Amino acid sequence: MEATPSYTQGHLVVAAVRVLEHLNEKPPTMEEIGELLGLSHEVIGAFTRALQSHEIVKILETPFDTRVEIARFEKLEDLPRDHAGAAMKSEVDAFLERSRSKKEDADELFKSGEFEKKQKEKFSDLDEQLKSFQKKKVADPFASVDSEEEGNQGEGSADADDEVAGRAEE
Repeated sequence: MEATPSYTQGHLVVAAVRVLEHLNEKPPTMEEIGELLGLSHEVIGAFTRALQSHEIVKILETPFDTRVEIARFEKLEDLPRDHAGAAMKSEVDAFLERSRSKKEDADELFKSGEFEKKQKEKFSDLDEQLKSFQKKKVADPFASVDSEEEGNQGEGSADADDEVAGRAEE
């Protein structure tokens, strides 16, 4: 479901874009619009995306920033003049509440020490695995497991060693 900004909200954002474009001689960022209007960049982002869907503004995205430019201001007249934008505001408020709740949960996790406890358990398990791996290490890495199990092959390999040594002398 897409929320539609009200007529007044649309005019407010478009006016801010015009003023900032005049002052800075380039399209403004969402942060600049939010700073001018005293609104968070999340709210401005929701307004500008809704205005873009109505082809009133264009959102210009580059790898470095996101700017807003006016596309077809005359379409502002098509926006509802009642407070239909209240649905958008409640949606943005719900998003901000969810964000705040997640931040509080993360803060509580770190303050309670639960995170540190889990990290210590994880590292102690890894330390135990490393120690057991080091104990299993074979003394001679070049010795084959098969030659240790069968003594007969050891004699055959000695003949092969003599043959290799004979070639080295030549």
